[in-house]
Amino acid sequence: MNLNHTTQSPMRRCGVLTATGVALWILLAGPAYWLAGRLGFEGLTYSALLCVVPGCVLILAIPFFGFAQNKAYAFLVGSGLRMFVVLVVTLVLHEVRADLGLKEFLSWLVVFYSVTLLVETLLIVGSPEASTVNSESKPAGSAMAR
Repeated sequence: MNLNHTTQSPMRRCGVLTATGVALWILLAGPAYWLAGRLGFEGLTYSALLCVVPGCVLILAIPFFGFAQNKAYAFLVGSGLRMFVVLVVTLVLHEVRADLGLKEFLSWLVVFYSVTLLVETLLIVGSPEASTVNSESKPAGSAMAR
């Protein structure tokens, strides 16, 4: 899946991630309602927001922070941000809304987490802001090795 040619600006990449989340929500709305009714819709919506919002924050932040020069670091920061937000909000949600269990919330969270992490990774790897090697940090003998 090559997203590089259509997603040059951070806003477009955030739009791609958001569109992916919306499409996945629409695709899963039927099964969520079938399994858990209204609570399934609610858990599905929480799951989508928990995964799309941190991803967009990271994608929009890449050009403005020092980690924009390294794709691996940007991916690590993104994964850490997503994991932190998901864990904290899931724990809080479990305390506040104990009725949102496995079939109402957690199963949809696993699906959204996996899909949005894949899309976010593809967007970061294809981003012009994040390069694999900083041109200033290349070893002096690297040009002679060619």
